[in-house]
Amino acid sequence: MNQKKRQRLNLIADGQLAIVGLDNIEIWDGADLALLREILTDLIEREEYRSIAVNLESVKYIPSGFFGMLYEWYENGINIQLHSPQPNVEQMLWFRMFFRPQHAGTFFLNDEAVRDHTPGQQVEYHKQKFTADIDTETLMEVVQLDAQPAGS
Repeated sequence: MNQKKRQRLNLIADGQLAIVGLDNIEIWDGADLALLREILTDLIEREEYRSIAVNLESVKYIPSGFFGMLYEWYENGINIQLHSPQPNVEQMLWFRMFFRPQHAGTFFLNDEAVRDHTPGQQVEYHKQKFTADIDTETLMEVVQLDAQPAGS
């Protein structure tokens, strides 16, 4: 990796866990995602780390491809953690669906609740989980609005 790219990257590796972050970049774009993919691929494939973490301390928006990239590695047996996510990152659908709190600001990717189910069953599980958070009064208002004829 060239030196200019490396300057934007923070890497802490203790032999078992590698933690990667990008300096004070609030909104990640495709280039940032490519940089992360490059370094994480190197850590997993060349250096053989089985546990990786991404520090999200300053990040306010992440492209959805980031979560897909992490899930691919998770499917291949890599332990995936996210550290210090901002509240708006925690509210992203992918985050809410697949990341579980571990301890003080650390979340791990885990889909054990639906691992052996069909994709349709997984969608239904997550739909029920998220709609359970909506209070009944709000849900009834939405249903009533949907039932009204157009233009009324």
